[in-house]
Amino acid sequence: MSRPVLAATSLVFLLVAAGPAPAENLLTNGEFEQALSVGWNQDVGGSGYKTIDRAIDFDPDPDFEARCSLYAGAGYARLSQVVDVPGTNLELDFRGSFAIGAGSSTCWPVASVCVTYRDAGGTYLGETRIYRHNEYCDWANSPTLHLIEVVNPDWQEYSLDVNDEITTNLPGVNPADVGKVEVSLYDYTSGG
Repeated sequence: MSRPVLAATSLVFLLVAAGPAPAENLLTNGEFEQALSVGWNQDVGGSGYKTIDRAIDFDPDPDFEARCSLYAGAGYARLSQVVDVPGTNLELDFRGSFAIGAGSSTCWPVASVCVTYRDAGGTYLGETRIYRHNEYCDWANSPTLHLIEVVNPDWQEYSLDVNDEITTNLPGVNPADVGKVEVSLYDYTSGG
């Protein structure tokens, strides 16, 4: 049985300010201290048991964390938020735990944080996936998809400089075209 589980204490998406001005957090409820219905969209598909929730006991710290998981089935569970952005001078910081269960060539699990780049009208331009998977995952880098593999499932700090990510790793995405960014916790299993 496959079991991807992704939990995050916070997804803080910052507009990086130049000079002494403080950075602006672009995500609504990015630290999950309010109900997930505030700022976040939930989406599930396929079969199996899916859980999208928040609690204070996923991580040993005292604040809330969000969890997105899929167990014993094929499909996905996603917790996401789309934000308008004034450019790509952005940083995504979060603390997360990526755990997966056993898989096979016909049923492989993935736990990921996806950063999807869209134009001002919402059209998909490209994506970065920070992810943990088993050996059978068939995702592959392309000019519009960059994969950053997580090896350790334990709680860790992560940071992504969006402008650097696009200009260095996504040659098929023009940074000047990015008008929206979608941030999501995404669990996927290829088969049942």
